[in-house]
Amino acid sequence: MSATVPLPCEPRTATGKSAARRLRREGRLPAVLYGGGGPATPLAVPVRELVNLLKHHPRNVRLELELEGGRRQAVIKALDVHPVTRRPLHVDLLEVAEDRPVTLEVPLRIVGQDPIGVRHGGILQVVRDRVKVRCLPAELPEAIEVDLAELDSGQAFTVGELTTPVAVLAPPETVLFKILAPRISKTPAAAAAAAAAPAATAEAGAEQ
Repeated sequence: MSATVPLPCEPRTATGKSAARRLRREGRLPAVLYGGGGPATPLAVPVRELVNLLKHHPRNVRLELELEGGRRQAVIKALDVHPVTRRPLHVDLLEVAEDRPVTLEVPLRIVGQDPIGVRHGGILQVVRDRVKVRCLPAELPEAIEVDLAELDSGQAFTVGELTTPVAVLAPPETVLFKILAPRISKTPAAAAAAAAAPAATAEAGAEQ
């Protein structure tokens, strides 16, 4: 992923909860830019611009920031959102350089047919929908594709089965997806027998 997307921003001097609330009322989001070998830089980002950007680009897209001293490239390190409205509340940015590896989470994208186990009535359980990777910024994938078509009931898909050129920072045996066996419905005869069992037990107790 080599393209960059511009994100308007400006330095901010006021910090703290009251300053953050004031920024949000003005339609701006408190942000902090880390990395670059210097101290963290407090910024203000237009909320509408960030929301629109995330609608059309993956969360790990490379951003171009216009700041005093020139343009700087960054990626979203962390994004805090409101638990109910999902509106962004704060964003942490990490400055990147072409020759310096970064560590970020990348989403997993399921491709291909439904797993065999699902086609036979099983349930796909998503244990993890993203993994942490380390690579150069230009090598950072938008997502890692996962083909689960051959996954059957009772089986799991692990980190060791991922096909990606970047380093995944998790043990190979880490489970990402698994297929839960389908629930077996009782036949009418079995259901009737199960219902009759308590009555038979009660009658036997009464005869003793």
